[in-house]
Amino acid sequence: MRIFENKFFKKYWQHTPHSDSIMENSEFIDKIINPPHLINCPQLFFLNSQEVLALVINNNSSYLIGPIAIEGQVEKYHQTLLKTSVIQMNFLCEELCLLQNVISGGRLSTNDVFAQNQLYKKRIQQNEKSLTESLFTNQEYEFVHNPYDQEVRELSSVQNGDLEKLKDSLREVFEGHFPVLGPNKLRSMKNLAIVDLALLARAAIKGGLDYEKSFSINDQYIRSVESLTNSSEIMALALQAKKTYTKLVHDLIHDNFKMGSSLIVKRCKVYVQTHLHTKISLTKLAKHCRISAQYLSRIFHKTQTETLIEYIQHEKIEATKRELIYTNDKISEIAVDYGYSSASHYTMVFKRLNHITPTTYRSTYGKL
Repeated sequence: MRIFENKFFKKYWQHTPHSDSIMENSEFIDKIINPPHLINCPQLFFLNSQEVLALVINNNSSYLIGPIAIEGQVEKYHQTLLKTSVIQMNFLCEELCLLQNVISGGRLSTNDVFAQNQLYKKRIQQNEKSLTESLFTNQEYEFVHNPYDQEVRELSSVQNGDLEKLKDSLREVFEGHFPVLGPNKLRSMKNLAIVDLALLARAAIKGGLDYEKSFSINDQYIRSVESLTNSSEIMALALQAKKTYTKLVHDLIHDNFKMGSSLIVKRCKVYVQTHLHTKISLTKLAKHCRISAQYLSRIFHKTQTETLIEYIQHEKIEATKRELIYTNDKISEIAVDYGYSSASHYTMVFKRLNHITPTTYRSTYGKL
């Protein structure tokens, strides 16, 4: 790292190299240091296809770093100007952002460095040109992708853990073609499978699957895709991934329903037991359990041997039996005390559940 003040070289940071071909080229240094620069953002200068210099500016001070070899810029690394470090571009930008933010108090991100330096501008422009040509070719030859609505149904099945709907979506017949996503059929199928896997992982996360688990499964599937050598194996693996993700979400939803419904039902029963002397409505119970009346009614019936209304009536009638056995209270008083609108209504419910009237029950089992 070379430190400049007021555009004049001051010192090296912590070391003095034996040779510095960058500083020996005064015209080059003057060209880098003097022109207007990006405001509060590191500037990058490519020396060749693989080496880069970075310039970080703060007020009147400038920091010239490098050259640094960018990993992956060329297939084989060769030393050129100096004994340079080899680093990934993303990591280099992160380090430069850290330095810039420390000395200027900014909040720069890696994306800002990429954008303001217009990194790989030629490649991006080439991609834009290829995109225009591709759109024209697809229109010219009437190329049609697989329908989007089918993809939505498929991913929705995964998100909802619906194995039957997944089967239905996979059986659909439609006009369309797989896009070409690589230089040959095998690479294209692998890329298509990787895209599909990414969508499946995110659909499963939306369905409640832990994101770390979902992405870990995704990583393994992608590694498996990369190891395959024919298109049929890739398609089979992608199909298995769809079934695996859907089954995981299905089991998760089922387990959560069982666990969650158990707590709700328990809360519901406690409320009924402590409010037997009042008129218990489904609306009050649902509000107490903090869920909708329809959902409460459904999960109670699904997890118990009777409906919620039947349970309430059964518990009330069982409680009144103790009154009939151990007290001399009038039946009409007992009925009102347990929230029945009249003695006749109470008698009707009692007889339906026990096949005898409250009067007969008291005369048979009463202790007084």
